Amino acid sequence: MVYIVRGIIGAFGLLTLVVCCLRLYLRRFILQAFGLDDYLVLLSLAMVLVFAALSIILTTYGIGFHQDTVPDADMIMMEKYVYILFCLYLWVALAVKCSLTVFIMRVFPTKWVRRVGLGIMGLMAVVTISGELPLVFQCWPVRATWDKTIPNYKCFSNTVLENLQLYQAILMLLFDVSIISLPIPTIWNLQMPVQRRLFIIGLFCIGFVACGAGLARIPLLNFQVNSTDYTYVGAVPLILMNVEYALGLITGSLPSLRVLLRSIPGLNSSNKNSDPSGGWEQGPSHSGYQLGSHPHWAHKLMGQKKGDAESLDNESQQRIVVTTIVEQS
Repeated sequence: MVYIVRGIIGAFGLLTLVVCCLRLYLRRFILQAFGLDDYLVLLSLAMVLVFAALSIILTTYGIGFHQDTVPDADMIMMEKYVYILFCLYLWVALAVKCSLTVFIMRVFPTKWVRRVGLGIMGLMAVVTISGELPLVFQCWPVRATWDKTIPNYKCFSNTVLENLQLYQAILMLLFDVSIISLPIPTIWNLQMPVQRRLFIIGLFCIGFVACGAGLARIPLLNFQVNSTDYTYVGAVPLILMNVEYALGLITGSLPSLRVLLRSIPGLNSSNKNSDPSGGWEQGPSHSGYQLGSHPHWAHKLMGQKKGDAESLDNESQQRIVVTTIVEQS
């Protein structure tokens, strides 16, 4: 199990690093339109990689091994790293989900998307801050979280911790579904063939796989209460947390990578007619909203001025057409 944990977490960490670096390279050096969502991706990537590294370190102290084979000294170190990961969990989730939300707000800058996106991020911030306190102070003194030799310590029961994590996991799952579903109505109203719309929706729906990882983790939360082999059964929830973060970042970065491929000489002409996404663009006979008509707040998210919209036209492709009038803020 130890090698499985290390292999899966390491593979998803490497995949996330490659995808996000390609996206950031594209935005910074090709489109020259580095916006708020890109800074959030950079922050999220750093946090996800730190979380993955700590998770792998955790396997050297017992996670993935059967508990009766783990020395007491390693158990103490393992509990310390578990505590650190518990404290990081909500903040990493907040960063990843905010980066995806701001990306959606930039690509689909309607008033409805903006309001819902800001509302979701506000609720996530409240949940993160309120949920962090009981995780940090689950034992008093705090050191007793990993060192039970301290006299007269007080800790939450395993049942309380399980219920707390269950509450947080369900809320995060609901946030995931809300964020990923946010652009789907706008995408479906684009005046383009159904195949292209489904392709674009499919890129975002990769995030539902991340939701699946979060959903699969929920029934496993009772391992703290019912398991006598905590170090072994705790490996799967650890894997699922890392997979959830990785797929969340990848979901927000994949739509940008098409532009990187189209910038490679020889690929643009050969793929132009066969690409099912159609580049999110239409011919000159269509009327749609262009970046020049985006509301002022959208240009702040894009990291550019209104007169500098041409670079982002290459990504969202200048003529994203909607069947409804884009509301101006």
